[in-house]
Amino acid sequence: MSAFQQLHPELQRALVQGAGWRELRPIQELSIPAVGSGANCLILAPTAGGKTEAALIPTLQALLTRRKPGLRALYLCPLKALLNNQLPRLERWTGWVGMRAFLWHGDVGATARGQFLRDPSEILMTTPESLEVLLSAAGARGRGDLWSSLELVIVDEIHAFVGEERGDHLACLLERLGGDPQRIGLSATVGNPETLLQWLCGSSKRPAQLVDPGRKPGKKRIEVHAWAEEAHQALMISRLTASGKSLVFVDSRRKAESLAASLGPSCFLHHASLSAEARERTEKAFACSPQASIVCTSTMELGLDVGDLDRVVQLGAPSTVSSLMQRLGRSGRRGGPAHMAFVTDDHWSFLQTCALLTLALRGYVEPLLPGRRSLAIFAQQSLARVLAAGGAAEAELLRQAAFPFSEITAGERRAILDHLCQAGLLARADGRLVWGEESERKLGANFVELYSVFASSHTYAVVSTSGRPVGQLDAWFAWSLRAQTNASFALGGTHWCLVEIDPARGVVTVEEAGAGALPQWHGPPRLLSETLCQAMREVLTGGEPLPFLAPAEARLLEQLREGWAVRLEQAPVNMELRAQGSRCYTFAGGRINQTLALLWEQVHGVKPSFNNLYLNFADDFVDLESIMAALRSPEPLQLSALLPELQLGKFQRFLPPGLERAYRAQRLLDVEGARRLAAVAWSVVEPAAF
Repeated sequence: MSAFQQLHPELQRALVQGAGWRELRPIQELSIPAVGSGANCLILAPTAGGKTEAALIPTLQALLTRRKPGLRALYLCPLKALLNNQLPRLERWTGWVGMRAFLWHGDVGATARGQFLRDPSEILMTTPESLEVLLSAAGARGRGDLWSSLELVIVDEIHAFVGEERGDHLACLLERLGGDPQRIGLSATVGNPETLLQWLCGSSKRPAQLVDPGRKPGKKRIEVHAWAEEAHQALMISRLTASGKSLVFVDSRRKAESLAASLGPSCFLHHASLSAEARERTEKAFACSPQASIVCTSTMELGLDVGDLDRVVQLGAPSTVSSLMQRLGRSGRRGGPAHMAFVTDDHWSFLQTCALLTLALRGYVEPLLPGRRSLAIFAQQSLARVLAAGGAAEAELLRQAAFPFSEITAGERRAILDHLCQAGLLARADGRLVWGEESERKLGANFVELYSVFASSHTYAVVSTSGRPVGQLDAWFAWSLRAQTNASFALGGTHWCLVEIDPARGVVTVEEAGAGALPQWHGPPRLLSETLCQAMREVLTGGEPLPFLAPAEARLLEQLREGWAVRLEQAPVNMELRAQGSRCYTFAGGRINQTLALLWEQVHGVKPSFNNLYLNFADDFVDLESIMAALRSPEPLQLSALLPELQLGKFQRFLPPGLERAYRAQRLLDVEGARRLAAVAWSVVEPAAF
């Protein structure tokens, strides 16, 4: 029997009469028997490859075969915007077979949520943060029976979670659902799908199956334009987007605001500091326009459906091959070639683009590295479990067996619980842990701070004088406006004049103005991988032409290779003596270079600045042997005390001091990578023109 013939008659009718399909895609043909077997499945397909239906069709098949009341399937997404985008799609499919889907997140009203709890739909669509609310707050109100009929969990865009604290959090939530519901993950192509499948399964006893039809090489049109000056960048992007529909990706909200202002009225904006209403207006206006572009950050990378696209444009370079492939996959859905044009803004982003494309041509995609030592999430989940059950046995909390805790020692677990008690968040009572006196003050009314692992960025809401939400500003930028006369700024493609700042409410009231300066937002540093940085070095030291470069860009690459030849051909690592100071080129990535910078500080009291490619010394400094000796020594490098006191995660403040430093070191340093550099040759070279 074909996969279609195996389906329930109602579902066959939905496919033919509702969706108007004449055939299934290969990924759907494979997923129907795989999911139907009851195995946990990881379904791999490129963007727009039919992944959603590959999970949804066999899910509906299971629900139709065993009809019964209650919540039957959970659909998890990383973004509220993606859930909103997918809701009409799931409502159509469930409606065709006489079922319902319900959307639950922070923007859904209390009345609708209460109705769902009284009469659950068969499918619940939500985010991990809202699932935490349901498991903790709703569970404490006696809603534990909500999950008793749950049979399947679908995790969409699963690759966006793994390797991040949100992924560690999600892995814990899947364990807390109880029972052993079938787990289905949907992902773009990744470098290590078996590891991702293992992470998805967690403690589940079900068999595991990878569903991968393979990737057919499709036609691709790649352009690389090297324009260093900002005015030329905007002009080139304007030419590239003059016809049809385009997505234009940039690496910061500031660049998005600046570029959108240069591209004119047919250009829309989409980034995380805009209000949800503003982003929705952008998506709707773009879908209705025959010729338009959206300037966006990574908010548009995860498959929000804005209709057919003619091309994707990238200003600068993405930070990973995976991100490049996600963005490239947004175009070419009409049967034509996928079209992506890169407009690089300096020599480094030009080299980074060349390196990413070279890696992609080799078939390389970054492996995902699931967390196994998630200290901050252990603290958060200990607090959440106490909230959900009104208290928990200490021995039970110490035994938490979720995948992200597998490498946390018993001593470290006990130290975290001791610290939570000392901080007044928890208290011990006859072998149980209950809420401490400081819990509600430190976690907010109704413990709201506990439900999301997102770091609470210090931002002010921006609203117009009519009360319309505009977006957010970093608090420091908003505060700086108070000292300015007639202060104004640009946000959402419009210039705004400051009317009032209310620090108590965290609100900035504005009205439209004729002009204004671009605000700035702070984000985490972009730490590139060692693999990508080494590929950039290979681009510079290679002799072969790159097939995706036009003649002008090929000549630029040759000029760069000539300028760097003396410097890089000496050895894998090069210390360059400059007119002022010196520079150590490692091409090793941000985490390794930060490790080396701290080691220099520890050994010599010298504090070099660093980025992903080199370390910069204010003074001439070429004493390499002592650094090599420290790296070759079997003694552990004790560098965590030298790390800057950065807030990298929301719950790191609930860790004892020693583990909090270990948490930062785990996120920012790569000691083993730095030790590898001690095994390669280093050279000292005179400055060369670049």
